[in-house]
Amino acid sequence: MLALSELGMRLKNARVEKNLTLEQLQEMTKIQKRYLQAIEEGNLHLLPGNFYARAFVKSYSEAVGIDPEMLFEEHANELPASSKQVTEIPPRVQSKKNGSTKKTRRFLAVLPSVVAVVFIISILIGFWYFLQKNTAIDEVVPTDIGQETVDGGKDEEALKPEEEDEDEEETQLIEVEEIEDVEEELPEQELVFVETKGKETIYQLLNADEFKVEIELDGKSYIEIDNLKGKTFHASIEDSGKVLSFDFSEEESIHFNFGASNNVKLFINDEPFEFPLNIAHQKVTFHFQEESEQ
Repeated sequence: MLALSELGMRLKNARVEKNLTLEQLQEMTKIQKRYLQAIEEGNLHLLPGNFYARAFVKSYSEAVGIDPEMLFEEHANELPASSKQVTEIPPRVQSKKNGSTKKTRRFLAVLPSVVAVVFIISILIGFWYFLQKNTAIDEVVPTDIGQETVDGGKDEEALKPEEEDEDEEETQLIEVEEIEDVEEELPEQELVFVETKGKETIYQLLNADEFKVEIELDGKSYIEIDNLKGKTFHASIEDSGKVLSFDFSEEESIHFNFGASNNVKLFINDEPFEFPLNIAHQKVTFHFQEESEQ
């Protein structure tokens, strides 16, 4: 307990030197006053878990101007070890190790339809060519022996180029419509609600080639982002007007912890996300599942 008291005393002295009260520090960090007081008194067991103990100490040190990395290193044996419960999720449908797999799968999905379209067009062209050939033979053969075709068939011949152009336009129109129908069959990105546990809501991101996130702040908020496997991508208090961008396409799960979600605008692959709970402090977890196989 003495070691923890030394850590708490160091943070408290830094707060006093900056002429900050616990109430002011609570407003800056969005951490409840009773938890800040527990940190100063060395009662880290009163905090809601080991993970939050380290996170709260980090936010406290940043607010009073102490480097949290240096603080953790100097007091490594005084703080509880960080532990996270890895949520079991469905296995990834496909591996992302080879970037070309996505394009190959998309091509194979539409290949049967494209082959069918080409086959139908080939039949139509062959049938059209057969009709044109027979029509040309009938026009050349005279109706009476020794009598030439009236006007040398010039009037009918003059009309042939226009008929051919119309047939070509119809063939191209059929091809374009068929290809557009094939493209519309591809699945669209879908965000599926899984469940809500207290302040945390869980979703699955389906049928997406990528997982890009953008965060815009209308006010100050504490933002923490990790992958549920011990890797933290971001953990700090951000001011109003700040914009954060991340690409989590190589991750299977991403966990967000927002201290003041009412000041946050969250976008998933450029699509705005509406927070499900009407509370300031809430957490959101996304399990990323790339393009489901049909």
